[in-house]
Amino acid sequence: MLKFKVHKKKMKKMKKFDQVNPATFECLRGKLKSQGIELQGISGYLSKNGISLDFEYSEAEENLTISNLEVGFPASMIGMNKDKVLGILDKAISECRG
Repeated sequence: MLKFKVHKKKMKKMKKFDQVNPATFECLRGKLKSQGIELQGISGYLSKNGISLDFEYSEAEENLTISNLEVGFPASMIGMNKDKVLGILDKAISECRG
């Protein structure tokens, strides 16, 4: 009888925010900048205080994709986790939509 080992791959957190027009993206960029977090360009890597992620904004599709989200020290010490980070982004985007 053959036995197979199943390797569980740890999934990186990913989320796509829809209905993010250019004005909404610029508003989000401003909100983040006021917190000391600067989005450079429309795609890239961001790392600050133990939170790291890749982002990609598509003006044509009007969406923002967050991928490879990781939360480590020191953010994890104050109760931050991946779901909380995505929740904060979701709230900020909603506020920017008006």
